[in-house]
Parts: sequence; structure tokens; C-alpha cells
Amino acid sequence: MKVWQLAYPHNIQRVTAPDLKRSDDKVKVKITKALISETDVAVYNGSLKVKAPFIPGRFAIGQVTEADENSFIHKGERVYLAGVTEDELAPDGLRIAGETVDGFYRDFVLAGINDVYPLPPSVSDEAAFLIDAVALAEHVVEEMHVEAGQHILVLGGGLYGNILCQILIYHRAVPILADNNAERLARAKKSGIYYTYPNDDTLKHNVLSITGGKLADGAVYLAYANRCDPAIIFPLVKRDSYVAFCSLMSKSLQVNLEYAMKNNVTIKGITESREFVSTAINILANKAVSFTEFPFRSYREEELPALLKKQTESYENSGALPEQFDIVKFIF
Repeated sequence: MKVWQLAYPHNIQRVTAPDLKRSDDKVKVKITKALISETDVAVYNGSLKVKAPFIPGRFAIGQVTEADENSFIHKGERVYLAGVTEDELAPDGLRIAGETVDGFYRDFVLAGINDVYPLPPSVSDEAAFLIDAVALAEHVVEEMHVEAGQHILVLGGGLYGNILCQILIYHRAVPILADNNAERLARAKKSGIYYTYPNDDTLKHNVLSITGGKLADGAVYLAYANRCDPAIIFPLVKRDSYVAFCSLMSKSLQVNLEYAMKNNVTIKGITESREFVSTAINILANKAVSFTEFPFRSYREEELPALLKKQTESYENSGALPEQFDIVKFIF
């Protein structure tokens, strides 16, 4: 079996590993495509500490090559692999691919039958890489008890913010997207998100104007490449409202809670949404989310080291990753 193994930061190489032997409670999956994510870049550049040698890769799809005859997962099926799975022996009860355990940058994996999700033909390979963003958005909607007609402020206009706003619209809520990147705001407009504003001193005035002189019914802070003070969100929401802080991976956030405590704000922290994966697949199958504004680029797996290096340099120079889908085809 071939794997992409990180020996130390900035050094990833393709090596040979022992073949995997399937047990009765597992399925064997051939990785066909994997995404380069924020987590993978953080592992590659050393900002996210892992124990080397380590295999990165947070998100992947593949094809089942071996399964039990009586399993509801069948040989040949195209599947999405769960990036987060339960593990009673782990400190927090979870295994996170490419972060706490070896990830998907390899040609085969073994997975539990509950950790692979068959993809219907109406969900393309590209759309499958939106599953995590849609699942997180659904998680936010449930945790914040979002209702139709509510105005929800979203701070952070990248991919996850864009998808979250679309899901809020899907649930008949009214998103207000704030970001200081003009390109992100323009992309959001083209994606059907009506209320988009700079995250500056005019934001509160704009929120009051949209809501008829009231504050937002809730708010979400996306801590991906969001550099603004998290506490600015609290004066923009009503008393007794919900505020969610979301991230793809564990991040250290310093938040002044004085205003939140005075106004009885309920705070939710969300870093994974494994319970909403099936819901996300159904939403994507029904074409309820548009991603045409985000470019998809496909690469051979031999280009993986160069891609990780390029994205690391981009992050170090700008503080953000390129807002595109870099998908690596794993054909060994």
C-alpha cells in the first residue's frame, strides 16, 4: 500500500506501507479523491502538532473494494468517508482523521460500516466535498434553534460562511453576512445572499436598518481565517439570543464575555458535525446549495507536496488559504 507520510513539518513523501487486511466489521475503501483543507496545511507546516510519522488528509471520497456479503454497504459503491468518528479510548471520545489519527492521503483505508456514506448519483464528487460545510451549517441551525424569519449575523465570508448563509436561507431565515474581503462579499451576492456588508464601524447601523431598529436574533463567528475580535459579535445580538463559535479544528480564542453575560447570551462551540452528514448529503442531492462561485482544481497525487507548500506560503503571506477546492486524484 502507498501512503503520503509526513516525516516532519514541510516534509511529506510517498512511502510503502503494509497492506490492510479487512476484519468482519469493516469495509475496505480505495481512496479516489482527497481535498487539501485547512487542517492538512496546519499539519504540514507544523502549526498543528502531530506525532510523526503521520498521514494527513481530513476529507476524502472513495470506492468500496471489500465488504461483507450481507452488509448494506456494497462493493463498488462510491462513498464519502467520515472525517470524525467515535472512539471511547480517545481523550475526547473522537478520532479526527488527519489531526489525531492518520488521515486519507493514501490509496486504501479500513472503515466501520457506519463511517462511510454512500453517495447518490445526483451528488457529484465536487459536491461531496461540501458535505462538511453543509453539515456544520445544519448543526448551527439546530444548536441555535433558528426559526423562519430570524435575522442571523454571520461573521466570516469564506466557503463555510457562504454555505452557512445559503442553508439559513434554505430554512427561511435571513442571513446577514459581514466580512472585510470585497471578493468574498461579491461571491456571496452571486450565490444569492442578499445582505452582505463590511465588518467595520457601520455594521451595527446596517444590522439595525435591516431588522427595523432591532438587533440580530443570533450570530455565528467563523474562526477559520477570521481575525476580528470575537467579542464584537455580542453587542450586535438581542438579549437571550444564541451565538455560535465555529471552527474546522481546535483553535485558541480569547473572548471577552462581559457583554454576553450581562445580556444572558447562550454560547455554543462547534468544531465537528458528524451527526449531520446524512442530512447534508440529502440537501446536496436536492441541489439546495450553489457552489458555482468557488473554483475546483484537480491535480495528480504526485503534486501533493508542491500544493501543500504553495498553500502554506499563501497562508503565511496573507493569513488565509486560497478560496478554491484543490482536489487530489489518488491513482497509484
